Amino acid sequence: MDHAAPTSGHTYRLERGGYTFSMDRANVEKLRAMPDFEGREEPAVAEDFLRARAETWAETLADAGARPDEIAVQIDPHQRKAHLMRATTIVVSADI
Repeated sequence: MDHAAPTSGHTYRLERGGYTFSMDRANVEKLRAMPDFEGREEPAVAEDFLRARAETWAETLADAGARPDEIAVQIDPHQRKAHLMRATTIVVSADI
């Protein structure tokens, strides 16, 4: 898949390197509230955000020994981090 596609419930998904990154609407709203992303409309903000970072995230996860899997992207606007989660566990935190 070459673009982040919305699925039911407004979750955006993008596959890279065997990992499927997903970001739900609540996290898209957190992203849109951040200064760098204010005023950007959904779905463009979610699609662009995932597309711009997925390759690096996949490499980082592989380097950390994480097996390919579904990875939820949780936005922490206060720390300016994207927490890459498998189930309820943070696998990697990346700067935004």
